[in-house]
Amino acid sequence: MSDDPSPLAVLRRLTADGLPLAPVHAATHAELTSVERGCCAARLPTVTGDGLLESLLILADFTLGVSYSSTLRAGDRIVTVRLGVQLLGRPLAGEELRATAQLDDASSGVGLSSATVTDREGRPVARCVGRNAVLTDDLAGRYGRMAPTWSTRPTPWRMLMPHRGEDPTRDGTTMVAHPDATSLNSAGVVQGGALAGLAARGLSHALDVIPDDFSISFIRPVRAAGQPVMCRVVVEHGGRRLRVGRAELVDEQGRLYAVAGGTAFRH
Repeated sequence: MSDDPSPLAVLRRLTADGLPLAPVHAATHAELTSVERGCCAARLPTVTGDGLLESLLILADFTLGVSYSSTLRAGDRIVTVRLGVQLLGRPLAGEELRATAQLDDASSGVGLSSATVTDREGRPVARCVGRNAVLTDDLAGRYGRMAPTWSTRPTPWRMLMPHRGEDPTRDGTTMVAHPDATSLNSAGVVQGGALAGLAARGLSHALDVIPDDFSISFIRPVRAAGQPVMCRVVVEHGGRRLRVGRAELVDEQGRLYAVAGGTAFRH
C-alpha cells in the first residue's frame, strides 16, 4: 500500500479500510464512503428520539471539511470557520442520512464548500455550505495522534453533548452542556458539527420549532472534554409564523466559542 502522506491518500486509505476519521465519527458512525480530490460522499445513521438537525450538522461538517482537506498538501489540517444549513425536508428518525460535498472555491488558505444531504431514498433533506481554514496554530500538530475505533452502536447526539436547560430569564434561555470525550475531533478538541448541535438545540427549544435556516460561526474550540459550555439564546422575533433567534456558546468566563442564528417560518 502507498505511503503517500497527502490528505487525499490518507483519506482514501481510511475509506478503503473502513476506518473512522475522528472519535466523533467513530461514535456517531459517520462513515466516509468515497473521496476524490475536491469531493466526497458519506453516510450517517440517525437515532430514534434524537435530534435530526444535530445529527445532520455532524454529517454536513464532516463532508464539507473533507472536500477541502482532500486538496491540501501533506501536513495541512483545517478548522471549520462557518457552517450553514437550510432544511428542505424532515426524514424519519432512525433513518440513514447521506451527503455529497464539493469544494467550490479555495484561496489564501480558506475553502468554501457546498453539500447536499438526502435520505436513503435520495430525497433532498438539506443544502449546506461551509467555510474552512488551514490551521496555523498549535492545533495542527495535534492531528493524527488519536486512533479511534467504531463504537458498538451509533451514539445519539444527546450523549455526545450531555446537557440540561436552565430556567428562562428576561434576557433569554440557557442550556449547559459538558461535552463527552466521544465528541472530540482528530485534534482532541470539540469543534464543528458536534458543537453546532448545542446551538441548534438551544434555538429549537427557544423558538419552539426546529429552525429551517441555521448558521454558525466558530471562534475557538472547546479544549477539553467535560469542560462546561453554556448556550445562551435570545428570541429576536417570536411571531406565529416567523420566528428568529440568536445563540451564543460561551465558557464559564463568558468567552465566546461560537455565535449562531436560526430562522423558522410556519405556513
